Amino acid sequence: MQRVPKDPRGKGTRSPLFLLQMICCGIFCLWAVLGSLPTGWMYDIGVGEGTGQGQWPGSAASRITRQEEVEGHYRRQSPATVRGGCLVGCPLLRLRDVEWKGEHQTRARRVRRTVHIAEYQVLSSPPAWWQGLLRVFATGGAYNRYFLMGLPDGSYVCVYFDDYILLKNRLQKEGIYPTGYVRQATAQERQMLEGMAQEYEVDPGYVLDMYRHGKMSGNIDLLVRFVFAFLGACVLCFAAGFLRSWLMGLKQPQ
Repeated sequence: MQRVPKDPRGKGTRSPLFLLQMICCGIFCLWAVLGSLPTGWMYDIGVGEGTGQGQWPGSAASRITRQEEVEGHYRRQSPATVRGGCLVGCPLLRLRDVEWKGEHQTRARRVRRTVHIAEYQVLSSPPAWWQGLLRVFATGGAYNRYFLMGLPDGSYVCVYFDDYILLKNRLQKEGIYPTGYVRQATAQERQMLEGMAQEYEVDPGYVLDMYRHGKMSGNIDLLVRFVFAFLGACVLCFAAGFLRSWLMGLKQPQ
């Protein structure tokens, strides 16, 4: 039996393919557990059509086409939606599960630490490249992003929905967004929108909220993400083992 060469410290060397396998598994697990793996669609299975916030819009949900209609929908609290238009990313994120916000006690090596989870995360405008990477691999699992949606009259309305809908709309011809209700902007939302109103025609006082709040528990979603990470890592390890065997077969003399 051929022995693996050892380095001067007595440890076996690792092949480049093995190191690449470990790096890929680590990156995948980070993306699946903390990053932007789209799990939101699971909680919308069977939601159906209707006037409930977060349901797919039926005939009773009117489409907002002008900025002047936004305040009217707020006063009447009537269901509304928008159709696919120009999307402009806003420099603000909000927790999907707002029950996570606040201080949490954790233990690591018998040391108790306090972790603070903010309800909002503010980005630079425009977002820096490292903030995009941070969203893909660290914050995308817990936060949704705000957008400005272009309306047919050339104005914009601020919208908030589950991020997985962006991917869903890329896979179909016409962009469809859930039923929502116009509400007054919070202090953080208004501050962000007032900055964007200097460049875009948007009313900073209102947000079309199309997210079905309470549809998911952050703790359960984290468990689901761990399962996806484990299964994905197993698939990557199996594929790497198959590739390693195939490469070794090529090196065998015929």
